[in-house]
Amino acid sequence: MGYALAPTAYYKKIKWLTAYPFFIIRLMDRYLKQDWPPMIIFLVIFFLNTTSLTINLLSGWGIILPYLFIIYMGINIGVVMYHALEGHFYYLSLFNPVALLELPAAWLSITMAIQFSLKNFFQVEFLKEVTFPHYFELFLVTVIPLLFLAAIIETFLIVVARRKGNEENKHQD
Repeated sequence: MGYALAPTAYYKKIKWLTAYPFFIIRLMDRYLKQDWPPMIIFLVIFFLNTTSLTINLLSGWGIILPYLFIIYMGINIGVVMYHALEGHFYYLSLFNPVALLELPAAWLSITMAIQFSLKNFFQVEFLKEVTFPHYFELFLVTVIPLLFLAAIIETFLIVVARRKGNEENKHQD
């Protein structure tokens, strides 16, 4: 739902919905376009994604936070993608190799938060009793490896795109 709302938030410049994604866009424009070594690019991507999804997981301690975060996460991803792609191939961009790893990682983290919230705040009976440390352990063995692989692929794609751009610039000179 959030991803579908993102183009509207982007064009109407709804500040309370777009402040964080535009902050990330400014960070990407400022830092990732520099000639950083691949390891630094990887670490920045991995750190930002891990931080974001850890916050998703921790939202399970809030009664309605996971539900708000899932919508806001879609808006954040959508605004960044819409900006990066200038609106072209917006929905098709969900099928790139990085998204195919990062999106399931995001869904897992928010699903764990929702399940934790449902069981602990709403006493939903059909859910198995699981402690938060168990969710965190599951997060470490499922979500973190997906983010690690996605960061490797994304770093590789950035380095290749940068080299290709440098080669094109040399041919134009």
